[in-house]
Amino acid sequence: MNPLTFDFIRPPGRRVSMHTDLLHATDGMIVVAHELAPSKPVEYFGEIVMDAGYRAVWFLFKDKPFDVGRIYRPDGAWTGYYADVLEPVRWRGSDPMTLEPIVDLFLDLWIAPDGRFEVLDEDEFEEAVASGFLTEQQTGHARSVLQGLIEATERGDFPPAVVKEFRLRNTPSPHT
Repeated sequence: MNPLTFDFIRPPGRRVSMHTDLLHATDGMIVVAHELAPSKPVEYFGEIVMDAGYRAVWFLFKDKPFDVGRIYRPDGAWTGYYADVLEPVRWRGSDPMTLEPIVDLFLDLWIAPDGRFEVLDEDEFEEAVASGFLTEQQTGHARSVLQGLIEATERGDFPPAVVKEFRLRNTPSPHT
């Protein structure tokens, strides 16, 4: 595995360098993995589904306004999908080293293995809007992207098949 470092920006100015393992790169998709260190655990129906020490395999799609991760507990058990609403993701050709900084627009979508979902961080989004951290264009874009992801999830079209079909090697995946 090769390392890939890129910047993840959250308006108005929070910038974090993400140090990941590059798993795969093409003209249209970059796949990376890294250990998670969220500011707080993510719970879904009272169960912690994402926390420090968990791992994620992230799928970035060229020119798409989202990413989607498969989240795994430290024992390798898959807990579900996490999608960030973003400004469109960009890089040149199939070179992951040209990945431009990723701009997060606060809204997220958790999708459980059974297909049920929950919108996350709406409070942070509304606070960012009220504080003027997002432009009117970013605000409308984020709401539209989230609605599109919800509708695609309800139809069974999201996450994309390549994400649904991915498996970690040599680890249990009880929900597949």
